[in-house]
Amino acid sequence: MKKIEAIILPSKLDSVRLQLERRGISAALTVTEVQQPSGEQLSVSGGEETIGALETRVKVELIVGDRQAQKVIGIFTQYAPVDTQKAAGHVALLRVTEALHIVSPLLIK
Repeated sequence: MKKIEAIILPSKLDSVRLQLERRGISAALTVTEVQQPSGEQLSVSGGEETIGALETRVKVELIVGDRQAQKVIGIFTQYAPVDTQKAAGHVALLRVTEALHIVSPLLIK
């Protein structure tokens, strides 16, 4: 299994979700709003540190089978590209050795 984490522009989320669905990838998505520096350099003035504005992105996480991982990465690179170096996103691919389902004790008989 592979865990895929992608940081993309919020405007690209719907097209990514649609393409995952069209290709039969039904993994649960975790979507979290994150803030990313706008690419401006850290500056120090009078002992105070300031950094450029933060830009909103979404972090999309899903766990898929090994065979689906490259297909999912392809979807992110094709349907969630960024227009400039300044607005770069990223995709991380992590190996999952085990995944457990959490069940409420009330459901166990």
